[in-house]
Amino acid sequence: MNLLNRILDHIFGPKYYANIINTRGTSKCEISCFIFHTKEEALEHKIKLDTTRSFMFVETVSFRSRKKY
Repeated sequence: MNLLNRILDHIFGPKYYANIINTRGTSKCEISCFIFHTKEEALEHKIKLDTTRSFMFVETVSFRSRKKY
């Protein structure tokens, strides 16, 4: 971790990832109920979503929060 990332973590909080999903057959998009600490965990969730018929993966978003998840 470089110095800039440490400063950003201290000011804004650590980085988290969440997947946006679409309910198949509708135009409804929402954030999934899981929040991930790494992008790899979000990717594993994306792969699991590809096997379901209820939801479709849209994208992964990242955000920073001072609240611990």
